[in-house]
Amino acid sequence: MAESWLSDAQHPREYHSVSYRPGRAFILRMTTGADAWLAIQQFAVENEIRFAKLHAAFMGGFQPLRFLVWAPDSTKPENWHHEAPMEIQNLSMILSLGGIIHVREKNGHEEPFPAIHFVAGGAWNVPTIGGHLIEGSIVKGVFQLFVTELEGIEVLYGPTYGDGFPENWYRPMD
Repeated sequence: MAESWLSDAQHPREYHSVSYRPGRAFILRMTTGADAWLAIQQFAVENEIRFAKLHAAFMGGFQPLRFLVWAPDSTKPENWHHEAPMEIQNLSMILSLGGIIHVREKNGHEEPFPAIHFVAGGAWNVPTIGGHLIEGSIVKGVFQLFVTELEGIEVLYGPTYGDGFPENWYRPMD
């Protein structure tokens, strides 16, 4: 039987929770030419951050903007978690941002992985869009965001889907 956090809810009010302690808090700033995803990952490596929340971008433009957009698999309806890469070459402005840094296993060791959700638009011929920011989103101008470290939790690894993204959850550290 699957862990309870992986199973469908048994009733409408069911949820799972874990508490954490806020740790160090940072403001990150990147300028023209930086790859936002790679820079955030490098920041996590250099500061030994395993878990953090990413929030409230208060400036930000990208050209190009690369992201994964949720795109259900019409040939396999059970593949509801499928995402497809997209790229917008026109200058895009980040309107909202939230996400986490968490760890993933890669080649037998853990590495920090930024999972960045965003809404962008507001520039020349760019509709309001959203998705998961990915490598290759290059800063145009200035991009700033807040990072708050999360302490006191440990990862519980779940299954990995065909696109390589795991379904993880957390437990309090002993």
